[in-house]
Amino acid sequence: MKNLHESVIALIPARGGSKGVIRKNMRIILGTPLIGFTIRAAIGSKYINEIYVSSENDSILKYAIESGVKVITRPADLASDNSAAADVVKHFISLLPEATLAKDPYLVYLQPTSPLRTSYHIDDALEKLVNEHARSLISVIAVEKSPYKMFSLNLNGRLQSLFDERLSNSRRQDLPLSFLPNGALYVFRISEFILRDGFPSNGALPYIMNSIDSLDIDVEDDLLQLEKLLGEK
Repeated sequence: MKNLHESVIALIPARGGSKGVIRKNMRIILGTPLIGFTIRAAIGSKYINEIYVSSENDSILKYAIESGVKVITRPADLASDNSAAADVVKHFISLLPEATLAKDPYLVYLQPTSPLRTSYHIDDALEKLVNEHARSLISVIAVEKSPYKMFSLNLNGRLQSLFDERLSNSRRQDLPLSFLPNGALYVFRISEFILRDGFPSNGALPYIMNSIDSLDIDVEDDLLQLEKLLGEK
């Protein structure tokens, strides 16, 4: 895959704080900090040339350096609960050398809250991206409850179909397949991100993952499930 070896950069965003799980990214799971699983997956990729961890937290930055990857010190205002992921990527891109930007590399955005996403997933996704001549890819999981059958509330507090009313009354089997991003993988050309001023989603290639590998660490119970799954593996 010559095209992939030209320029593929990984960005791992990892702030120090967290709402649901205290110091989530550095929580030790079977001897490894949570972020370590994602760093390990990125290092194991056949195609990623450079790996960066973006954080405002000294412990995370120190661990990243000790793990052999590069670091970006993130401003505190980009590390709050209200900080947008797109702004973290914009900050990262603003620090890249012009020579790197000129190559229009693929950026692989790897959230550390997806510890069961592996090097295999990363490389498989990148290969699919190149083979399909796509400029962006998002990992997703199929959802059983179709959004086509869902409702919102109108101004009078009454139910209003999100889509055509006929769809909300259709059999699930007759409705289009629906997918939800699982947060494990976002891959895109940097120029595509700049053009859209954010993560390119419409028209992105889907990378479908199973429910186990899609585990997203959000609350303490997710950590218990992760330990159980890793123990079984």
